[in-house]
Amino acid sequence: MNVSVVSRHEIQLVGIKVVGRRSELSHRVPLAWLELLARLDSIPGVVDRDVFHGCVPGSDHAQEDADPVYQYWVTTEVRAVAALPDGLKALTVPARDYALTPVQGGAEAIDAAYLHLAQWLEAQGRRSAPESFFLERYDSRRQKVTPPYERFDYDLLTPLLP
Repeated sequence: MNVSVVSRHEIQLVGIKVVGRRSELSHRVPLAWLELLARLDSIPGVVDRDVFHGCVPGSDHAQEDADPVYQYWVTTEVRAVAALPDGLKALTVPARDYALTPVQGGAEAIDAAYLHLAQWLEAQGRRSAPESFFLERYDSRRQKVTPPYERFDYDLLTPLLP
């Protein structure tokens, strides 16, 4: 599993914020993706109709609870935030460096990618930025954001402290 450091410019995102216990998100997040895709034509200035971002605040990953409450944003990038349809919210992710690793394989590949990134951070003497968003970048040409999820193929981006 490769890890590379990439710089991302500020991105403007529009989407749906899902809040729930980790155990609930496996059901609620796919429903939010379905809703976002159904509403995509109503969002002004979409940059690429094939690319989406799942976003989780870094501080959510630091919770010690066995079934913590997470915020998960299902989003698409826009050129600029304009008037939004009801129920959609804007999110600005500032420019920064990320550790990027692909998630490829079955469901076990997700935890393996997070573990690999944690090991890479430690080996490199780097730390993630808990005040920033962890990003999952989905390109529908590689993987759809909607179920069924038989195989995963997306990029995991961990925000780095300078």
